[in-house]
Amino acid sequence: MSKLEGSSALARRKESQRPDRITTVGSRRNVTTGTSPTPIRLTPDERAELNLWVEELQGLTKKKLTAAKLMRGLIHMRKSINTGKLIEAIKDIT
Repeated sequence: MSKLEGSSALARRKESQRPDRITTVGSRRNVTTGTSPTPIRLTPDERAELNLWVEELQGLTKKKLTAAKLMRGLIHMRKSINTGKLIEAIKDIT
């Protein structure tokens, strides 16, 4: 038998790996990874109201909405919310 010439398939696969390159494609990072969750206690009625609100907003958009996205949206627009009305609403439910 003659000796095999050339490199093996395994050696060729290892050689074909390219070094890391810089790309211009942005990656979406999950910035909530590693943080502890913020628990919110809601009564069953409040949870149902929250779910109805999420469904109502989702009907107006093409994107999937969650309760967490709703809360993030409220936090984002906190400066434009009437603080007096918010405090009165909090007093009414407690």
